[in-house]
Amino acid sequence: MKFDCSSFSWFTKDNKHLLGRTYDEFGDLRKNKIVVIPRNYKINLEINNYNNICYGIYSFVGMAVLGLNTPIFTDGINEKGLMGALLYYPGFAHYNSKSIKNAININPGFFITYILSKCATINEVLIEINNINFINELVFGEEIPVHYIFSDRSGESIIIEPDKRGISVYRNSMGVLTNSPSYFWQIQNLRNYLGITNVPRQPQTVVNYQISQFGEGTGGLGLPGDYTPVSRFVRLAFLKQFAVQGENEVEGITKMLRNFASVEIPEGIIKDLNKPNYVQTLCTSCMCSESLIYYFKLSCNSRINAINLEHEKNNKQVKCFNLPLKEDILFLN
Repeated sequence: MKFDCSSFSWFTKDNKHLLGRTYDEFGDLRKNKIVVIPRNYKINLEINNYNNICYGIYSFVGMAVLGLNTPIFTDGINEKGLMGALLYYPGFAHYNSKSIKNAININPGFFITYILSKCATINEVLIEINNINFINELVFGEEIPVHYIFSDRSGESIIIEPDKRGISVYRNSMGVLTNSPSYFWQIQNLRNYLGITNVPRQPQTVVNYQISQFGEGTGGLGLPGDYTPVSRFVRLAFLKQFAVQGENEVEGITKMLRNFASVEIPEGIIKDLNKPNYVQTLCTSCMCSESLIYYFKLSCNSRINAINLEHEKNNKQVKCFNLPLKEDILFLN
């Protein structure tokens, strides 16, 4: 399982708090659905240890990979407005090979599921992380090296990275996350882009010749344009700095989805070395902490779709929504 994704948090001018992410992967979305989990849901914390279970407190909704006793949520929002996302973190994620007595021993793939079911706020996540022991357990026969971003109505975004030093937690983060290397490395790398701005560069004289810009956009000269995690992080960081906020939730979500276009991966640009297969952005999702609405659009269907958790939070059973994989075109004649 590879979630080569990009994520950032944002807010609107009327103080709605948003979290979004791209879902980039080899393959397709055949195992994925939008899933609503009810309150008091039984969660398996490990795949192969059926006795390691807990019961959730809160209802939540998000994108989930099915096929196990507990869904693997790649992102989601709960009824208290806590939002989270899981992103691929190869070469740096590190988990324990053994369980620890009195700890919450958990497969990393179930961490979003667990936190959204148990915690109401970022502060509660910070308390809960002290009890967590990530177990090095395969998912569908593969390792799942991941790290996490969480945000809530306070506006704070935290980054959680299980690595060889333990579990690194970054409070009051930039609210930007892609993949490897670590979040700390990524923010240090921004020093290489001092001077990036959204205003044009002024004319200057070189020897005795005056030069000026050919066209607009010279303030961004130097921004990387490739699709590596490092370059996507840089682009999202400066985009978050300069992008115009939405006046309200709908405008904010619309702008956020458009902003993600700068890091969305088109099919064909990243090819598997040994197979005729490509990494591409399959889905882009955004959530609002205040309204509890989960929005998403697909690579095969650019219409914005939404699930309102307010309408589902009192459910007694798990509810799954199939992804609308057919393009939805509005004909005007």
